[in-house]
Amino acid sequence: MANEFVFHIRNAHPRDMTTVLATLDTHPGLGTKAEIVEQAEILGFIIHDRQHLDALITARDLELVQREQNTLTDDGKTLISLEMNKPDLFADIVHGLQYVLWDERRPGANCFSWSYRTLCQMLWHSGTIAIDSKRDMASEIEGRARTAFGRPDIAFSHKSIGGALFWLTELEPKVLVEDGARFMRRAFCPPELFALGVDFVYRSHGVDYGVNLLLSDEWRDAICQVCLLEPGGFDRVLEYAVVQFDFLEKGLGGGWGRFLTLHRAPELRDFV
Repeated sequence: MANEFVFHIRNAHPRDMTTVLATLDTHPGLGTKAEIVEQAEILGFIIHDRQHLDALITARDLELVQREQNTLTDDGKTLISLEMNKPDLFADIVHGLQYVLWDERRPGANCFSWSYRTLCQMLWHSGTIAIDSKRDMASEIEGRARTAFGRPDIAFSHKSIGGALFWLTELEPKVLVEDGARFMRRAFCPPELFALGVDFVYRSHGVDYGVNLLLSDEWRDAICQVCLLEPGGFDRVLEYAVVQFDFLEKGLGGGWGRFLTLHRAPELRDFV
């Protein structure tokens, strides 16, 4: 397929994505990008990327907008409702969706998600790092991709780093500080993103729902990487999450030590 093994992260501005979703919620089925831009501006929105409208393409990739009809999916409708009721949560949820999308069982599909995840993991492992060379970060990701996928033709631009930073800049609590010049792990994250992180670990490691997940350092860190969370903040977020979501439990004993149990996949409607 022509769209396989494409590692570029589009420059989809977060405000453009909320605008696209809100516009298609009001005017479903608009036929062209130009029509979406026109109707968005009539509704009073400002479009940052009027020419390419990369936010629309990313929304399609994340299955928030139907590819052919330009109508919102159920998740798209839920997300725009979430943005209206909990606007600070929007960027974290889209960040989570971009992080977890790539699936090794379909390695050529949604490779932008692999790139996004790899960048987040690089930043997380650094702990604290200056964002001073997008080209160096892009070169590192390109090298890792060529090794991981065995494809010498992979190209990855510093522009993709900018596309990822659009979303990382918007996260609350912040992970990019000093006007975006430095990355730092955060001490807390939304429990909703934490639930997506737990689900990611279950799915990516083939753990069945309802099975206890031993809270080893490996599993804890994998969840923290999704959330860009300092491991020292893990227990605090966990306490909030198990109170908020009845499908997530924590336990101790039975020869296991500490464990989590995710009884089903979280859905976006759980977060509204």
